[in-house]
Amino acid sequence: MKLVIFDLDQTLVDFIEVHDKVTRILFNKFFGVDAGLTEIDFAGRSLQENFRELARLKNIPEEIFKVNSRKLLGDYETAFRNSLPADAGRYVLPGARELLSELARTDHIIALYTGDSPGIVSAVFQATGLGSYFRFCQYGTEVAARADMVKLAVDKAGKLAGRKFRNKEIVIIGDATRDIACGQLFNALTIAVATGFHSRARLLAAGPDYLFDDLKDYRMVIKAINHLPVG
Repeated sequence: MKLVIFDLDQTLVDFIEVHDKVTRILFNKFFGVDAGLTEIDFAGRSLQENFRELARLKNIPEEIFKVNSRKLLGDYETAFRNSLPADAGRYVLPGARELLSELARTDHIIALYTGDSPGIVSAVFQATGLGSYFRFCQYGTEVAARADMVKLAVDKAGKLAGRKFRNKEIVIIGDATRDIACGQLFNALTIAVATGFHSRARLLAAGPDYLFDDLKDYRMVIKAINHLPVG
């Protein structure tokens, strides 16, 4: 039995064009500037971290950002939900649904950690039908750092399983170098997928245990989760 923790954006789904659109609308509304999410290195960060970084880039004073940050997040959830396309299922990345379905047949505990807020994750799950595969979710809007999400996930999984998860019994799957670095803090098994903002070369340099171009060959990913040779 393992604790398998997935990132969401650009690992399982790709709604970055929606995130970028909503970011531009709201930064114009709150701060009067044109600011897209893809102007910064957003991968593996929480919404709040990305908002703050984008505000710095656009020279928005910190005090003005702080005053508006809570309302910004609330409006973001609403605008994101309203901006989701009707055919949202096509935004699920190849192999993701098959991988989750196969893992659901095992005794592994499947969890999600993401920089998104609960409202955004709920909207994505409703649009894609992926929510049923996860035992629980950890959100970047509720803790200070990505590692804190993993700590909470390990504690929750331990209570569910009646045992502790350590080292390579913890698996982190994501598209960002920050996912790899986070996993390494726990000596976890790290599986990177080059379906996001960070290039394959950049991911490789971060030293994951396994690196895949995508999740299409989900059977090979399952071998990696079980720490078996993948060829």
